[in-house]
Amino acid sequence: MRAFDLIAVKIWELKEDLNDAAKAVSSDSDDEKLLADLAHWAAGRCGENAEDVLQQVKVWANDKSVLPALRDILEVGAECNNPPPSWKFTDFLGFSSAEERDEWYNNRVLVTMHRGTKQIGGSITQITMGNTSVLTDFGSALPGSHGTIDDNDIVEKIFRKNKFKVDAVFFTHYHGDHAGLIDKIPKDIPIYMDPAMLKILQVLSKYTGNFSMQELLANRDGRIQTFTPGKLFSVGDMNIIPFFVDHSAYHANMFLFEGAGHTVLHSGDFRNTGYMSKSLEIIPKLIHERYNKQVDVLLTEGTMMTRSPKVENLLTEWDVNKEAANFMREHKQIFVVCSSTNFDSLTSICRAARTNNLPIYAGDYIMEMLKMFSDTAKEKNGLYDLPPVKSIREYFESKAGEYIILSGSLLGREKGKAEELYHNYGKGKKDYRPYLIYSMWQGYLDSGHPAYDEGLAAFVRQFDGRVKYIHSSGHADKETLAKFITNIAPRKYIVPFHTENPEGFKNLDIADKYKDMVILPQDGDTIKIA
Repeated sequence: MRAFDLIAVKIWELKEDLNDAAKAVSSDSDDEKLLADLAHWAAGRCGENAEDVLQQVKVWANDKSVLPALRDILEVGAECNNPPPSWKFTDFLGFSSAEERDEWYNNRVLVTMHRGTKQIGGSITQITMGNTSVLTDFGSALPGSHGTIDDNDIVEKIFRKNKFKVDAVFFTHYHGDHAGLIDKIPKDIPIYMDPAMLKILQVLSKYTGNFSMQELLANRDGRIQTFTPGKLFSVGDMNIIPFFVDHSAYHANMFLFEGAGHTVLHSGDFRNTGYMSKSLEIIPKLIHERYNKQVDVLLTEGTMMTRSPKVENLLTEWDVNKEAANFMREHKQIFVVCSSTNFDSLTSICRAARTNNLPIYAGDYIMEMLKMFSDTAKEKNGLYDLPPVKSIREYFESKAGEYIILSGSLLGREKGKAEELYHNYGKGKKDYRPYLIYSMWQGYLDSGHPAYDEGLAAFVRQFDGRVKYIHSSGHADKETLAKFITNIAPRKYIVPFHTENPEGFKNLDIADKYKDMVILPQDGDTIKIA
């Protein structure tokens, strides 16, 4: 059938016709309509029956991975007068035979940046090697995100029937901007995560009222599979090695994906200021020496590219512990605003309280989370052997004049309820004039920032200036990013994500050869690794 063969010729030979086709068929077109339009165009050019051509094309497109290629060839066709960058696909269907086509699919390596090229949080990346295609992270957008694709749209776009072939979803860690949409993943797709992440999400889900999340995380069908950091395993045509990395989420991971003769390292979120900061130096050595691998493509976060460590007075976790301990020597009635899942910072605070013999109180949720953290971690590291934490009910029943109250992050509270919360803790207490240790990002308190949280800011204002800012960021600063890139020594591309300033990577203190590797895709772009 000449029309069917015509569909598989090179894009440059179809320049004028593809321009017309691209105008009629958008990337959001229904799959049936897309195939019908393409078959009608080819049949018209060859004088053949469109229905016969359509049936043949449907058989060929039964492999779901063909459909994104069909969409992209039409889109790229509209750009033929201005060829896209060399790292974009410019020649999808230039096959002389079915064998040549199959060989291409078996050896292809693609990276699709679905979301996160110009925003912090909500990053979703697809990595395809051979016939295997996986997603890394599937999180919700952060409040005030500058992204152009909202959560509902990104879910519909990726999982619409036959749009993208997804064999598995990998999660770097449990923060909502990386895992918040986990319950939106179709039930036939396996999920991979660190075993500690599964335990943490199970505790979290108990207090959210999200029953679909609770059912998923119960994992009765074994759909969620856990891995061991540092141990290689396979999914389809792809080998994966997870690496434990320091972050403000306990047991966060990077992933090295290998297949079709190439390697892609996905950094997830990372830093070098926590108790496990040495992991950032160990990972490149493990990749290069233990596993004898080279990294072709480095996908790296860049949260701090728009933030200044000096302005935000960011500290190491050792500094947090030291400053908190000093503050507690002078003040004996202290609230602590800190994420309930930031185990390192909670450890720093609790150890400071123990140093000063101050009792620690928390609600049931934080108590359960801390117990789970401590039970999981202390088997491997005595650092996380925490002092006892008492129920907040004991605080209300006692007349204790000294206390540390772990209040969690308090994000998302209504202004009135946040103010009421402060006063409720003072009922029946003499000389109630507590201080506050604020151990989170200060952008939540900035009324001019898109992420401003009115309830949290209202709670902080109740302390009338009696606030100590003690915080260790969860992300790498520019100096750390530059050092990490140099140590990883990628060979082809460096792709920034999870950042509002991807262009800033070209100004990092790295060798010119690495600056030349930095590419800046848009959300939805696919990078071909040749």
